[in-house]
Amino acid sequence: MQNNDEILRYALENGMIDLCSVQQAMEKKERENYLAQHKYDIWQGSNGRWYTNLPTKEGRKQVKRSTKEKVQDAVVDYYKSQKEEALTIDSIFSGWINQKLERKEISRGTYDRYSNDYKRFFSEEMADTKIASVSEEDLEAFIRQTIIGHNLTHKAYSNFRTLILGIFKFAKKKKCTTISITSFVQGLGLPKTIFTKVVKNDEAQIYLEDEIPKAIEYLKSNPTIVNLGLLLAFQTGLRCGELAALKPTDIVGKAIHVQRQEIKYKDPVTQKIVHEIKEYPKTDCGDRCVIITDNALETLEMIKKLNPTGEFLFETNNSRLKYYNYNNAVTHMCKVLNITQKSMHKIRRTYGTTLLDEKVDEILIMQQMGHKDIATTQKFYHYSNKLRKTNEAQIEKALSF
Repeated sequence: MQNNDEILRYALENGMIDLCSVQQAMEKKERENYLAQHKYDIWQGSNGRWYTNLPTKEGRKQVKRSTKEKVQDAVVDYYKSQKEEALTIDSIFSGWINQKLERKEISRGTYDRYSNDYKRFFSEEMADTKIASVSEEDLEAFIRQTIIGHNLTHKAYSNFRTLILGIFKFAKKKKCTTISITSFVQGLGLPKTIFTKVVKNDEAQIYLEDEIPKAIEYLKSNPTIVNLGLLLAFQTGLRCGELAALKPTDIVGKAIHVQRQEIKYKDPVTQKIVHEIKEYPKTDCGDRCVIITDNALETLEMIKKLNPTGEFLFETNNSRLKYYNYNNAVTHMCKVLNITQKSMHKIRRTYGTTLLDEKVDEILIMQQMGHKDIATTQKFYHYSNKLRKTNEAQIEKALSF
């Protein structure tokens, strides 16, 4: 038997509930509750205007309007403002993030990431703070303490800043704060020295020139469906989520049409991780046709032999391989080959580095990678994967004069 949450979700998904009507009913009920708690009379004067009193710290003050409804509006606005002044950072965050999800401004996966970051950065004490009481001095101190206390890198701070901007913009719309958060954040003037610097070791970022042939040979010698997925990743640079969502129909001649992705998020009812296929790529530039080599075509033929009738390219026992299947497989491969542990994304970085090193046309690299500009590839996907002896030989050749 289904529980109430499951029944409600089914009714919403199948259009059995008119959300607009529900919202109107809730707003009407909220209005009635505010008017019911108003302890002063509402009356009409001899001049035809309508009056009531509102409580103040000093006692009360009289308000007058041209109609009874307008006086009631003033009463409702007053009690709403009182409620909003009592709103905590936690309640504002919940309102902001849920609104973004309802408006489809963020995905369920992004919702989970924001929620996790919020739990990480905001202590119970800060979360329970009334947002109306937070001054600019308080907020600056909190931001600086969080950066230092959590050893935030500039990238991690960017995620934290997203929450700060979202929370206080939402609060400003609700008239719970007077802080103009965008100009406030821009004016912080945080020094670069406040952020923790991450020293990236090239060896851990991509597969080195002697590791690539070892990996390729291992995958070809152990041609399971998941290993062939890793092999295809080396040959195409596809993201893990793109690989998991490929269908045989996406193979068109000597190209792969990337047009969908696997996403993951926590089900709000069961709290279990859901892996779901979305019929759109990660970014606008993600919808692309990736040119493939003859070697990649051979890999695809091997995959089709192992999975000749599946809806998705990578399936075992009629079940689609998930994101984690590939990560587990690449971890196992690195362990067997006794090389530095590297994630699936490091295969994509290796692909990008190879294209740049081989002087492939920049526009073509952007298309293959699904990037908006070449700077993204150069900044985040270009590392030296040469052995020290190779680098020594290059310096020797360059400076032989």
